[in-house]
Amino acid sequence: MQTPSKLLDLAYGAVFGTLFPLFHFAARSFARRERGHDIADQIANAFMDVQPRYLEAILGNTGRVMGLKPSHPEVERTAREMVRQHARAWVDFFFYGQRPVGEALAQFASIEGIDQFDATLAEGKGVILLTAHAGNFELGGILLRSRNLKVHAVYKPDHFAAVERLREGMRAQGGVVGIPVDGVGFSTLPLVRLLREGALVGMQGDRDFSLNGLPMPFFGREVPFPRGPWELAAMTGAPIITSFFYTDENRRFHAHFGEPIRIEGGRGDRMAAIQAGMRAYVADLEALIRRHPSQWYCFYPFWDDPARNAS
Repeated sequence: MQTPSKLLDLAYGAVFGTLFPLFHFAARSFARRERGHDIADQIANAFMDVQPRYLEAILGNTGRVMGLKPSHPEVERTAREMVRQHARAWVDFFFYGQRPVGEALAQFASIEGIDQFDATLAEGKGVILLTAHAGNFELGGILLRSRNLKVHAVYKPDHFAAVERLREGMRAQGGVVGIPVDGVGFSTLPLVRLLREGALVGMQGDRDFSLNGLPMPFFGREVPFPRGPWELAAMTGAPIITSFFYTDENRRFHAHFGEPIRIEGGRGDRMAAIQAGMRAYVADLEALIRRHPSQWYCFYPFWDDPARNAS
C-alpha cells in the first residue's frame, strides 16, 4: 500500500517496521489465537480511521461484489470486516507458523480435492498451484509442508521492506521457497526449470502487476487478469490447479484444490485453452468471493487500477 507522499511512506515504514516484528514476537506467547485476533481488529479499525482513502477503495470494490451502492450500510460493514479478516490472516500466519504443524492441521475443517492434487503432482510434470489474494493462502505452505512438499512461491515483494523480510522468514520456516518478481523483465527460465523437474510452483492469479493481462468478465465488468501462469503452463505442459484457502464463521480453515487445467495443442489451440482456463479460474474466484466477500483482500480500486490507467 504505497502512499503519494514519500514522507508518509517513511512514517508508515517505521510503523510497520516496528509493529510487525512486535506482533510476530507476541504471537509466540498467545495461548489462544483469538487474543491476537482481538488486537488485530483494534489495529485494523484504527488504520481505517486514519487512512480513509483505503476504505473508499474497499467500499467501491465491495459494492460491486455485493451489487449494492458503496454507501449501503451492509457494504460498509463487509468492507470493514474485510480489513479485520486481513489482519487476522496475519495473526494466524504468525501464530501457526511458529508452532508444530499439527496445530494448524487441526484447524482445517475440510480439505477438498487433495487426492486429485496428489495424483496430478505424481505425474512428474510439475504443478502450477494458482491461488488469489483471498482467505489465507499462506496457510497453504503449512498444509503442503505436512505432506513433505516444498512450494516455490512467486510473489511481488511488499512495499514495506520490514514486512517483507518477516514474511519471507516465516515462509522459509514453513518450507516455502520465495521467488520475488517486480513485474518488469522477469525471466521465466527458473520456473520452467523447476516445473520440468516436477516441482510445485505457487502463483497468484488475480493481480495484473505486469499490466499486460487478458480482460475477463468479473462481477459484471471486464478487468485484466495476469496471463503469466497460463503462458508458463503452455510452455512447460505443467497442469494448473486452482487452490483457495478461507476461514468460516467459527474461525476454522478450509482448503479447496480444483480440477487440473491443462494447456495443450498447437499455438492457436493453446491460446483458446489459455482463455478457457482463465475464464474457469475467474469464475471459481468470483464464486468464492460471493460466498465470502470479506475475505478478498484488495486495497485499491480493482476495476479502475490507477497503475493501469496511468500506463
